[in-house]
Amino acid sequence: MLSRQELNRKIVAGAFWAHLAFVSTKLIALLNMAVLARVLGTDDFGLIAAGLTVLALLESLSEGGVGASVVWHRQEPEKTAAVAMAISLIGALLIGGAAFLAAPIISEVFFDHRSVDIIRALSVCLLLSGPSSVFVGILQRDLAFRKRIVPEILKALTKTMIGIVLAFSGFGAWSLIYGHIVGMVVGLLALWWLSGWSPRLSLDRKIVSEILPFGLQLTIVGILSILCRNADYMLIGHFFDVATLGVYALAFTLTDQIILGICWAASQALFPAYGAIQADLPALRRSYEDSLVGIAALTLPAAAGLMIVADPFVRVLYGEKWTDVIPVVQVLTIYAMLHSISFNLGDLFKAIGRPSVLTWTNILSLILAPMIAIVSTRWGIVGFVIGQIGLTIGISFLRLKVAEKLVGIGPAIFARSLKGPLFSTAMMIAATAGVEHLAHFQSPTIKLVVLVVVGFVSYGLVLSITSPSLFSAFTALTRAKRQQLLLP
Repeated sequence: MLSRQELNRKIVAGAFWAHLAFVSTKLIALLNMAVLARVLGTDDFGLIAAGLTVLALLESLSEGGVGASVVWHRQEPEKTAAVAMAISLIGALLIGGAAFLAAPIISEVFFDHRSVDIIRALSVCLLLSGPSSVFVGILQRDLAFRKRIVPEILKALTKTMIGIVLAFSGFGAWSLIYGHIVGMVVGLLALWWLSGWSPRLSLDRKIVSEILPFGLQLTIVGILSILCRNADYMLIGHFFDVATLGVYALAFTLTDQIILGICWAASQALFPAYGAIQADLPALRRSYEDSLVGIAALTLPAAAGLMIVADPFVRVLYGEKWTDVIPVVQVLTIYAMLHSISFNLGDLFKAIGRPSVLTWTNILSLILAPMIAIVSTRWGIVGFVIGQIGLTIGISFLRLKVAEKLVGIGPAIFARSLKGPLFSTAMMIAATAGVEHLAHFQSPTIKLVVLVVVGFVSYGLVLSITSPSLFSAFTALTRAKRQQLLLP
C-alpha cells in the first residue's frame, strides 16, 4: 500500500496535470468566447447551451459508467476495456436514436423549437463520447494524467478554430456546434493513440456481470449529477427565454472555467487515489483533509477574486453589450465557492463503494430545484441563482453529515482545512476593496490588471504568514512542475 506521502504526491501530480489540461483548454475556450461574443447574439449562445445541456445528459445515459468501470475493475484490464467499449457503443446507438426522435418534445418542454436540429446533430456525438470515455478510463487507471493534456488541448484548439471561422462566415449558433463535433473527433483519435490500446469489442459474461452493477450505479449517479448540474439551464429555458439562457450560459462559463475547474481537475486524481486506500479509513480521512486544504486554498480566492473583478473582466472579455452578464457572474461566484468546498465528497463516496449517497441526495436536489425555482424566478435571473445557492448549502450539509457517519469526516476537519484559506481570502477582499475605493479607474483594462495583481499578491502574502506549510507546498509544487514541463 502507498504511504501517505507517496499517495499525496500522486494526487498532487495527477491533479496538476489534469488542471493544466483544464486551464489550457479553458483559456482557449475563453479566447473563443471573447471572439464569438462580438459576432454572435444572446439567442445563439442560448441555443448552443440548450444543445450541449441535452448532450451532457445523453452522454451520461449512453456510457453506462464505462470509464469509471475501467478504473475500478483491476482484474483482466484488456477484457474489461473491450466489454466497456461494447457497452458504450450499444448505449450510444440506443440513446442517440431515441434522442433524435424525441428532439421536438425536448425542445418544446425546456428550450426553444429552434433547438430541434441542434439536439439531433449533437446526438450523433454519442458515438464519439462513449469510446473516448473508455480511453480516458485506461489513462486514468494507469494514473497517466500527463498524457491527458494532449487530447484536451487538440480538441479545444480544433473547436475554437472551426467555430471562429464558421461564425465569421455567418453560420450563427451552428458554428459552435460544428466546431464541437469536429473537436470531439480529433480528441477521440488522440486518446486512441495515447492510450496504446487496440480497441476490441467483447460481451464476456463474467466481466459484464462484474462491471455492469457498478457501471449502472455510476450511470444513475452520473445522470442525476448531470441533471443537477444542468437543471439550472433547463429551468431557465423553461421559465425565461433563450436570450436569458444565453446570458446565464456566458456567466456560468466564467465561474465554471475559473473556479469549478479546479475541483474537476482534482477529482480526476482523487477518485483513483481514494480507491487505492478505501479500506484504510484513517488514511482516507487524512488524504481527504489534505486535498480539501489544497482545493479551498485555490477555489476560495478564485471565487472572491472573480466577484471583485467581474465588471471590468466582462467588459474587457465580452464587450460592452454583455453588461447584463456582470451581476449574474457576481452571484454565481458565491454558488461556486460553496459548491467547491463539498465537491469532492462525491469522489469519497464512490471510492468507498457508496455512490448511492450521491444518488439519493441528487434525487432530493432534483425534487427541490423546480419548487425553489417557481418562487425564486419572481426576482429574475439573479433571484433564481440565489435560490440555487440555498439548495446547494442544504445538499452539501446533508452529504457532510453522511460522510461524518460513514468515514468520520465531519465539521472539525472542515474547520481545520478552511481556516487558513478563508482568512487569507478575507484579507485579499479587504486589500482589493481598499484599492478600488481609493483609486478612480477610467479604463476597465487598467482596473482589471491592478485588482488582479493586488489580489494575487495580498492573498499570497497573508497565506505565507497564516499557513506557511501550505504556501511552501504550493511554491515547491510550482517549481517542480515547471521543471517537469521543461523536460522532453
